[in-house]
Amino acid sequence: MSKDYYQILGLSKSATADEIKKAYRKLAHQHHPDKGNGDAEKFKEVNEAYQVLSNTEKRSQYDQYGQTFDQAQRNGQGPAGGFGGQQGGNPFGDFGFDFNGGQFDFGDIFGDMFGMGRDGGRRRSTRGIDLEMEIGITFEEAVFGVIRKLDLEKKDRCPKCSGTGAEEGTKIVTCPKCHGQGQIHTQRRTIFGNIQSSVICDNCDGDGKIPEKPCEECKGTGVLRQHKTIEVKIPAGIDDNQRIRVSGEGEMGYKGSSPGDLYLLIRVKPSKEFKRQGQNILIDLPISFAQAALGAKVNVKTIDGEVELKIPPGTQSGRTFRLSGKGVPFVNSGKRGDMLVTVRVIVPSKLSKKETELIKKLADEQGESVEVDKDLWDKIKDSF
Repeated sequence: MSKDYYQILGLSKSATADEIKKAYRKLAHQHHPDKGNGDAEKFKEVNEAYQVLSNTEKRSQYDQYGQTFDQAQRNGQGPAGGFGGQQGGNPFGDFGFDFNGGQFDFGDIFGDMFGMGRDGGRRRSTRGIDLEMEIGITFEEAVFGVIRKLDLEKKDRCPKCSGTGAEEGTKIVTCPKCHGQGQIHTQRRTIFGNIQSSVICDNCDGDGKIPEKPCEECKGTGVLRQHKTIEVKIPAGIDDNQRIRVSGEGEMGYKGSSPGDLYLLIRVKPSKEFKRQGQNILIDLPISFAQAALGAKVNVKTIDGEVELKIPPGTQSGRTFRLSGKGVPFVNSGKRGDMLVTVRVIVPSKLSKKETELIKKLADEQGESVEVDKDLWDKIKDSF
């Protein structure tokens, strides 16, 4: 019975390409064998499901037949449902009937229609899997960018054979079992005629070539799990929960085929002083009643250092001032957002006798009614 790839990825059959990719990354990260609680078998299943569902043609075949044409040929059978309604039959495989002494090969007909042909079952080199990891950076590093060194442990090109799979000084030769075809063809005579079938060569895994002498380090696979240190440039303006793709730094594919990519999930540590809103930086600025009423010049801390801000007379608490170009850069652009400074008028919790008298006089001057503790007010008047 074929596997339910949608169930493996936790998706419905109507899942979009983005949903498939997102589910794959999450599960691959969860089950990766390098993690303490990783599961190699589930990781393999997840990768297999993604290879089929992320490919438009393979997904269409899988949705219609329960498996892809490549899988059908490797298994020596056709898509689910079979030919003429028989389970396990193969309407598109390499078998034929003998009419008047000559072999009539359906594979030749359907091969041109579906891109299969006699080599349809050959194993193709697959791209290496993608990797994902989290990186924590500070608020300032997110604003200005930073270069980080990352230590990775992954399958990479074997340093001894450079990914060829062959021992140094030896050659890659044609597989003697399949003679370079990548397939083993068998034919048997039945009452219906000569039936021909093909399976992937188990000696070369469908490559058609093998090392004359396998590399002792990687056992002929061309890849080896190893530590690697890379430098990654995190661009200025990156935001929390955004991802960076580092091309070619995933795991190496089989025998030197193209590697996957490395995806970095950015986690930005919040700042105690600044808040971010898109490309703008927000900050609250406390000022006194006198500064708000009479105006003042105050120093404001920005991400670039202190600047002077002019507070006009009569400024109300909650008013916002804009400092152009003092915000967060747009990624891969010379432009920057702004800094928005919101003033907060601070009312003192304690007043001296003189301060209380002056404020009382101001209230009287403006015709305002205020409440002052009678005993305190008598003491204030007696002191003058």
